[in-house]
Amino acid sequence: MNAKNTFKLQIPQKIFILALTVLLNFTGCLVVKEKDEIIKKGTIIKYETAPKATVKMSDKIVRAVRGDMIASLPENWFFIEPTGGVSADIFAIAVNPDYTMSAIFSHIKKTSEMTEIVDKEGLIGLARMTFNRHNTKSSVGINLVDNYQILDFSNQKFGSYTFVNSQNNTFGSSAVFVSSINEYYEFSLVTMNFTNNDLPTRIEFDRTFNSILATLKY
Repeated sequence: MNAKNTFKLQIPQKIFILALTVLLNFTGCLVVKEKDEIIKKGTIIKYETAPKATVKMSDKIVRAVRGDMIASLPENWFFIEPTGGVSADIFAIAVNPDYTMSAIFSHIKKTSEMTEIVDKEGLIGLARMTFNRHNTKSSVGINLVDNYQILDFSNQKFGSYTFVNSQNNTFGSSAVFVSSINEYYEFSLVTMNFTNNDLPTRIEFDRTFNSILATLKY
């Protein structure tokens, strides 16, 4: 048994969930403070063909309860049961073997105000409303990096954003989207530093985020 497997077995699931909850404050979901002058229309990144995963993916599938979205996990990643203090909106959590990255999949509950904004502003509006909702629940010193983005994958589109937590040197990226049955979802990839393992580089992180996103279908 290698050191990574030994370490994995030594972390009780409840302790891991507690650490993840404290790190991300998921009782209030991700909390992101907008810069004062973020351009609301965002930046559009258009792909002529849908991107492909650049890290090896497994046959483990994330599926929404309603069956309107699926995604694959990278090889050797595994699921953690979202229990305890984790938001009820989260339906899947997965981590890498080093416990340095976690993928979180959430269903976004609609409100009449949110629906109106999304009708007017599209995915940028959904991302902005998600920020606002998170920001009213809690604050853990996380800041938005740069601007919102629209990732246009020919037949699918995502609203995307990146955030950092300068207090613990962690960072993450999220993508929001509207499914074929008009449900709202959010996929987030975040780094975790409660172990002695080195955090992934930004290049490694981006490859993982983009690879999971490349497998996401709705």
